[in-house]
Amino acid sequence: MVNPSPPNASSTPAGDSGGAELSWPLTTWQGWHRFATTDPVAPPRPGDPPRSTEERLAYHSAFVTIRTPAIHTLATQVRTLMILGRHQQTTARPSLIVTGPAAAGKTTALLNVGRTCHLAHTRKNPPPPGSAHAAVPVAYVLVPPGATAKTLITEFARYAGLGVGVADGFGD
Repeated sequence: MVNPSPPNASSTPAGDSGGAELSWPLTTWQGWHRFATTDPVAPPRPGDPPRSTEERLAYHSAFVTIRTPAIHTLATQVRTLMILGRHQQTTARPSLIVTGPAAAGKTTALLNVGRTCHLAHTRKNPPPPGSAHAAVPVAYVLVPPGATAKTLITEFARYAGLGVGVADGFGD
């Protein structure tokens, strides 16, 4: 298991009293880490007692991802591009564009692949004992429409828990 705080931050969300159940958005390191390291909700097994309405709603709202051939293909392509990118020194690294109609499951598929990559990396590269710094193998950021290099780097800074105010050089 990786250190549950981002590489350089130990603060809690604004207005949070530091309780056991933090609610970080997925677009922060803490939120991503929680998403990636929390097992997906398991479907009911034959013979299990009926679930309560709240349990059923929680299960269905978790949008459990089924490993379809399309998700398997996407995961294979991402892994291949990551391997190729490790050895690319002189030109741009290979990239991938996922296209499809709205509500086709593009984001869901990429979240599933991101979780897999995050877990694989942390299994192969656990942080040293007593280390205050955890690796950040996956970053989940939203790219605003009409994004510029400045707005994109601001999203990465926000994800990593870095300040994004004027004093930090990221302000407008």
